[in-house]
Amino acid sequence: DFAFGLAGDSYIDKARDNGWLLMADSVATPFTSSTTEDLQLRATLEPIRDLKIDLNASRTVTRAQSVQYMYEGSPTTRSGTFNMTTISLSSAFEPMGDANSGYTSKTFDEFRALIPEYRSRVQSLYAGAPASVGTVNEYSSDVLIPAFLAAYTSGAGGSLDIFPALTRMLPNWTVRYSGLSKIPWLADRFKSVNINHSYKSVFAIGSYASYSSWLEYMGDLGFVKNTDGSLSPSSMYNISTVSINEAFSPLLGLDVTLQNNMTVKVEYRTTRVLNLSMTSVQLNENRSNDWVIGLGYKISDFKFNLFGASASRKVKKAQNRKGKAGQQDDDKNKQAQQNSRTKGSSVNHDLNLRADFSLRSQAAITRDIATGVSSASSGNSALKFSLAADYTLSRLMTLTFYYDRQTNTPLLSSSSYPTTTRDFGLSLKFSLTR
Repeated sequence: DFAFGLAGDSYIDKARDNGWLLMADSVATPFTSSTTEDLQLRATLEPIRDLKIDLNASRTVTRAQSVQYMYEGSPTTRSGTFNMTTISLSSAFEPMGDANSGYTSKTFDEFRALIPEYRSRVQSLYAGAPASVGTVNEYSSDVLIPAFLAAYTSGAGGSLDIFPALTRMLPNWTVRYSGLSKIPWLADRFKSVNINHSYKSVFAIGSYASYSSWLEYMGDLGFVKNTDGSLSPSSMYNISTVSINEAFSPLLGLDVTLQNNMTVKVEYRTTRVLNLSMTSVQLNENRSNDWVIGLGYKISDFKFNLFGASASRKVKKAQNRKGKAGQQDDDKNKQAQQNSRTKGSSVNHDLNLRADFSLRSQAAITRDIATGVSSASSGNSALKFSLAADYTLSRLMTLTFYYDRQTNTPLLSSSSYPTTTRDFGLSLKFSLTR
């Protein structure tokens, strides 16, 4: 069973029962095992012609354990990661507030109001525990994570699970509509008109580990032994932070191609990252809003030969030294070579021009769960302009010119100062693989 990969986490018990292990304190190398579960679901819908909706849902769980089998009781340490797609639209467009309003958040207030309720529900699970043990900490991961999911995500259903079940996995989506180019007035002016929208939200536990002093009570419920010897109700897992990463990329985007092959792109993007810390008992909220305008134009077979004039003069001087008969022969050979090169060559000397303009505003708010006080911790607005030109010199060589300019203005003038950066240059790319 071991050779064919049929050994699970319990294989250490079989090996120990069969006497295959050296049970000595001098052997300090533990038994380790790891498991990864990766579920990916995708679907494409087309409810009407030219409207495509791509749905995707994922859930990835990694687990690892380390067993000190040589010691009495086989001390075991467990660790892992977790992430799953979800939907957090209920608070996606909630304003962050300002300094005058104290950066108030309705959803954050609801989250704080749920904490006593969830603490009572977790405490009720220890109804049969000895009276000598302590009470559930209202700021423990067992209480804060379920309350956090109930306040900020859909489909939580009041569950007390730290790791959401598979049934709570919700899909994210990408929407694209290309039917506007079939309207006669637009078809006369544009080759294509596309409207884009995309949404993604992921709940993640970056890493967790089990308490070394955890004592099992009932299933995943148990107690953590404190330094003074007292016991506190807790699950076996020590989770310091969890997060929700949400992005509209874009919330709304328009991508058109004109009749002269010029492309125009306009997008509005917004992102939000919520980091819940059980260590500092805080919720850190980061938001950014982006306006992006892009222009692109392609000039096919653009004539840009640095050595064209020099080559022409050399040919002309050579022709002047020849007679008319020799010149006619050279013309025929030259034409034949030109035809041969034209038939055998697949290189288009295209010039691609791109210009992008973006405006981003970013802010970070720190919300204290115990006191309910919120304050701005950082933020800035960034104005960026980019210009690039790519030219295909040959099948193996590409010339690129670029210019970037970005200006950053801080939200809090006391922590930083305005900066402007400029980058420009030329690059020559030579590829041997084409």
